[in-house]
Amino acid sequence: MTNDPNQKAMIRDAMQAIASRKPGRSKLVYDKTKRTIVAVAEGAQVTKALNITADDADMFGVVTLSSEWLRANWPNLERAGSLPTTFSSWDDGDALTHSELCVQKSPQTVSGTVFLEKPSGPETDLGIGLEPAPNGRSGPGKFLSTDGVAYIGRVTDGSSSLYHGSDVVFADVEPQLDTRRAGILETTILKDKTVLCIGLGTGGAHVAVELAKCGVGRFLLVDRDRLSVGNVVRHPGAISQVGRFKVNVMRDLILEKNPSAKVEVHRVAVSFDNRDVVAEFIGASDLVICGTDNRQSKLLINELCVSANVTAVYGGAFRRAYGGQILRVKPKHSPCHQCFVAAMPDEASDVEISSGDDAAEIAYSDQPVAVEPGLSLDVLPIANMLAKLALLELLADKSSPLNGLKRDFDAPWYLWLNRPEPGTQYADLPPLSESSDEMTINRWYGIYFDRDEACPVCGDFVGGLAASYGLDLSSLPPLPVKE
Repeated sequence: MTNDPNQKAMIRDAMQAIASRKPGRSKLVYDKTKRTIVAVAEGAQVTKALNITADDADMFGVVTLSSEWLRANWPNLERAGSLPTTFSSWDDGDALTHSELCVQKSPQTVSGTVFLEKPSGPETDLGIGLEPAPNGRSGPGKFLSTDGVAYIGRVTDGSSSLYHGSDVVFADVEPQLDTRRAGILETTILKDKTVLCIGLGTGGAHVAVELAKCGVGRFLLVDRDRLSVGNVVRHPGAISQVGRFKVNVMRDLILEKNPSAKVEVHRVAVSFDNRDVVAEFIGASDLVICGTDNRQSKLLINELCVSANVTAVYGGAFRRAYGGQILRVKPKHSPCHQCFVAAMPDEASDVEISSGDDAAEIAYSDQPVAVEPGLSLDVLPIANMLAKLALLELLADKSSPLNGLKRDFDAPWYLWLNRPEPGTQYADLPPLSESSDEMTINRWYGIYFDRDEACPVCGDFVGGLAASYGLDLSSLPPLPVKE
């Protein structure tokens, strides 16, 4: 290995360019006179470059350091010359992620030191030296300090040579995440929005994660259940999180995708006994995502949302997830969930039985109900559509290119079918490849139906009842009002 620092830098640049499949400033050639491999500037008239593949060159590990942490601690770093910290170690040290970035840490961690001057104390597992960038300019792979100087990071020899030669990447998390949403969702467009997610099973959990990716600023999570082993074949949570409350699992997954989000967790059941608590959650929200499986909780949430004038989106899979449906309720503008139950009782009662508790709730004493959950890949199209409708509602008062979808998604009820399920009204659907006008699988259908003018939740129930019996309410004494 050459001791020439310029050659070292050029060789490193060439190898990194090959590994990333991008052109570099240097290339590697064989010098016949020196009988060794050397690096030359790209474009130099020399012997053919060596035939090195990207896989051959991908020998560098990656050390990721939080830019936000560096900025916050820069005065201390300048004063002390060094700062101790820790890193999560992944894949036998191939990737080291700053603990400040890790909501969920790896099984192994290493101690590290970030320094401006080589520390004189005991060696740590990992040393990262910061030095001014050669051209003084900021850019990718550089850290811009509070004094306006751009720095690059170098991994130094510590007690282990495992990390020698690793790249140092500076992660400015929020701006880098915002960049990937720019053009469709501006950087701060959803940071002032609060979403209440009630029910964090497979569908509700995936919706929460997708909205976190979109940049929603605040989440209220409500679910009383713990993650079980059987859940993980469909749920975003993993085996390592089994036994934890689902609200805590989802809080961590949301923060992994959107570290700046504010997440509140509430391990409570949705029932008439705690309707005041649920009403408080709804009143603090811009949108409610209802992922519960039973009708009682949905009707309670519907009543409270209509009363608070908060839009709610209800999603669910049919039994064995052969299809699913989404109902969006805009108080005073669309049918509510009570209207839906009255208009389409069969569809409202066709729900997935994904757990023993779900089965017990609807079973008869002489007729048990089988637990028949569907596949995750059959539930996810429903969850993705629900997240899309939720996003459109959150953007209703914002300027966004997505607002053009309002005319495409203006129906209150949406139907999706994964397969022509035997024993259902959809058993004889034509093949997808042979149908253009008929209903078939793997297509969304927006369906319109009218509000029930006599709905006990969103309509004039008393007036409708009186009309059905031919009563003149004006001739009757005022009805008593509950204090």
